[in-house]
Amino acid sequence: MTKVVFGYKEKFDAWSWVLIAQDKDLWGIEWEDQVTHIPPELLAKIEKARFWRAQNMVMKHLVHDPLRKNKRATIKIELMALEQAWRIVEDRYFDVLATVTKKPIFRKKFACYMTTGYMCPYNEKEKWFMTSLWHSTAFSVVTVCHEIMHLQFLFYYGEYIKKCGLTVSQQEDLKESLTFLLNEEEFHGMMLCEDVGYPDHEKLRAYLQKIWRKERDFDILIDRAIVYMKKHE
Repeated sequence: MTKVVFGYKEKFDAWSWVLIAQDKDLWGIEWEDQVTHIPPELLAKIEKARFWRAQNMVMKHLVHDPLRKNKRATIKIELMALEQAWRIVEDRYFDVLATVTKKPIFRKKFACYMTTGYMCPYNEKEKWFMTSLWHSTAFSVVTVCHEIMHLQFLFYYGEYIKKCGLTVSQQEDLKESLTFLLNEEEFHGMMLCEDVGYPDHEKLRAYLQKIWRKERDFDILIDRAIVYMKKHE
């Protein structure tokens, strides 16, 4: 069975800080609210620096943080709680995801790392993703489901939607909107919170939900989504 392993690495935490700091297009949520954990003077430097240099700046900040010891201890506790909660739903989640996407889960192990930022990005190339120290355990279980759904979709359908003519922006919109499925009956009984998505995707998520509840076929859903998005671009 596929498993998720949990951990914390400061270099990945720093990566997440820089990723969010340098990308202000957050699909309708306020960028300023997502970077309040970064000291203003450090944020100003991050915004102007090359990615790798900015990541080194954040690493240095994290290593010399006077709260580092307390944060590391708290992260360990939070990761233990998340892992315990995740194991309750893990096997069923992967079974349902494979059924819904009509594809086997594409790998046997995923890595989940905790970030001290507020947003939870993923690394498609290395197949790992993040949950936030500041989110509840229940909410983080949804995040795990959300991010793995992204990776499963991109692995099997990423090239397909690109070849069908969706722009990079549209590909991102579709990937993010598809997580409405986590609120559908197929996944009921697993998560204590709903997947809320982003404000900019409300209309697309509603359209996809309508198609899904009629067809309950992932291939049809994707093809109808492509037609819809190209028509409304």
